[in-house]
Amino acid sequence: MSFPFEYISYCGAYFLKSTFRFLFILKYQTYMKRTYSIIFAFLIVTSSFAGNLPVQPIPDLLLQQITEYKAKEHIEFLASDAMRGRNTPSPELEKAAEYIADYFKKAGVEPINGTYFHNYNLFKVNLGEPNAFSIKTKDSTVAFKIKDDFIPFDVTGATTLVDKEIVFAGYGISAPEIGYDDYSGIDVKGKVVVVIRGGPKFDDTTSPFTWKKGGIRYMTHDVKAATAIKNGAIGMIVFNSPRSSNALRASGFPWPSLFPKMASDALPLKIKSNKESLLAHFPIIHCGERAAITLFGTVENLKNAQIAIDTLMKPASFLLQNVKVEDLTITTVEKEFTVRNVMGIVKGSEKPDEYVVIGSHYDHVGASQPNDPTKDSIYNGADDNASGTAGMLLMAESFAQTDPKPKRSIVFLAFSGEEKGLLGSQAFTDNPPLPLENCVSMLNMDMIGRAEQDSLCIGGNTRCKELADLNEVENNQIEKPFSLHYNIENFFFRSDQANFAKKKIPVLFYFTGEHKDYHKVTDEISKINFPDLVRITKLCARTAWKTASIDERLPYTPQKSDNMDIIH
Repeated sequence: MSFPFEYISYCGAYFLKSTFRFLFILKYQTYMKRTYSIIFAFLIVTSSFAGNLPVQPIPDLLLQQITEYKAKEHIEFLASDAMRGRNTPSPELEKAAEYIADYFKKAGVEPINGTYFHNYNLFKVNLGEPNAFSIKTKDSTVAFKIKDDFIPFDVTGATTLVDKEIVFAGYGISAPEIGYDDYSGIDVKGKVVVVIRGGPKFDDTTSPFTWKKGGIRYMTHDVKAATAIKNGAIGMIVFNSPRSSNALRASGFPWPSLFPKMASDALPLKIKSNKESLLAHFPIIHCGERAAITLFGTVENLKNAQIAIDTLMKPASFLLQNVKVEDLTITTVEKEFTVRNVMGIVKGSEKPDEYVVIGSHYDHVGASQPNDPTKDSIYNGADDNASGTAGMLLMAESFAQTDPKPKRSIVFLAFSGEEKGLLGSQAFTDNPPLPLENCVSMLNMDMIGRAEQDSLCIGGNTRCKELADLNEVENNQIEKPFSLHYNIENFFFRSDQANFAKKKIPVLFYFTGEHKDYHKVTDEISKINFPDLVRITKLCARTAWKTASIDERLPYTPQKSDNMDIIH
C-alpha cells in the first residue's frame, strides 16, 4: 500500500519541503509535539528531501509473500522437540544455524563476504580448585566453607587476595545521573567491597531503581562489578537483602561441582577469556549469614544499614573496622569453542553499502534433566524466539524475491547466545563483517508470537523518535493497526538491539510481552498467535523498506543508560 503523495510533481515535493520546515519549528512546541512529530515522519516517508523525488512505493508482492503457512513451517522446525531447546552451545543450535543458512540460500539472500556464518568464540567457565575465603577479625580468623557459607558467581574472576581492607558500598550502584552514587566520598582503591543485591527501594514503584523504570540496568552483577573496578576495588562480596524472605543464604551460581543434580554442562559462558576480561583477577562471591555476622557483628546491623539507605535514598558507605580479608582465593578453568550467528544480505538499488539490519535470536535455553522422565523437559522456545526468527526468515525471502529493491541494503541476522547475555549480537557489533558506521538502523523481533487484543510493545523509541514515528505511520497504513505501547524500557537491555544502540545506531524492538510460559517447557507452538505474528512481520517489513529508502539517515538520541559498563 502506498501513500497518495508518492507520485507528486516537483512543485508538490517543494511544497512538502516548505511545510516540513514550518512543522519542524512547531513540533517542539509542547502542546503539539506528538502530532507534528508524526507528521514529520509522514513527510520523511512520502518525499525525498535531497532530490525532491518520491520514495518508491512498497511493492505489493513484498507483503503478499509473508504468510501464516510459511511462519508455521519455520516454527514447527525450530521449536520441535527434536531441536531440544536450541541451547548455546549444542548440536541442535548448529542444526538450526544450518537450516537458516540453507533457507537464505534457497530464497536468494546473498552471503556476506562469501559466507552465511559469522563465527565467534565463547569460553565455558568451570569452578576449579582451590577455593577459599577467610576473614581476620580483631580477635581471631574465621574460615568459611564453600557452598555452605560462600559461592562464587558465574562472572567471577580467578585470583588470590591476602590481607585486604573491606568497604561496605551499599548497593554498589553509581548513578549520578539520577543523584545516587554509593562510591561518592568513599575510597575503595585496593579494597574489597561488600554490596547488597538489588537497589534502593527497588520494590517500590516510586523508586528510580524499580524494575518497571529500567532499574535492572544498574543491578546486575556484571554492571556492579564494572562499577567497582572503575572505582579501584579489587574484589566484591555480595549479600542478599537482609530484609528479603530468603534472607542471608549463600547461592551465587549453581556450579555442577557443588550441586551434583545440575547438568554437567550447565556452565556460564563468556565472550572473552578470563585472560582478557576486566574480571580476570576480580573475584565475586555470594555469602551467607555467618559472613554477615563476622563482618557486621549482627545481621541486624547490616539490615539497619540497608534501612538507612532506603529511607533517605542516600548512600551510607563506610570502611569496615577491625576486619580484613585474610584470604580470598577463587580458581576457575575454561574451555574455548566456536559458535555462529547466521547472516545474509539483499543488496540495495542505490546505496548498497549502507544497510538496515533485521535481527532475531534463534537460540533458547535447552532442556532440563527431570526427576520424572515421563514429564516434558524440553524448553521449545516457540515464542522465545522461534517466533522472531520466523518473522526474520519471512522478510528475508520476501525482500530477496521482490523487485524493485529499496535504496539501501537489508542485512538479515540470526543471533546465537542471546539467552546467555546477548553474546551473539555483542560479537557482531564488536567485530562486524560490514562497516558498522554504514548501518542506518536495526529492527529486532524478540517474542512476537503472543499478541493479545491487537497490542504490540515497541522499544527504542527514545533513542530515535523519528524511527518510532515512522513505524507509527506504517502501522496506521495497515488494514488493522496495532495499539502500540512504549513501556518496555525494563526489557530493553535484555534483547539484541541493545548492543546496536550502544553503537549509537537507531533501533526498534518489536515485542508482544512476557507471559506465564516464559522460559518454561510450556512455551509451545500451539500457543502461537500466527495471524498477529504475520501482521507484526509485515509492519516490520514496511518500516524496514521505508527506512532503507528515505534519503536522509535518521538521527540517534543518546541515552545515559546506553553507556552502562557491562562485562561479559
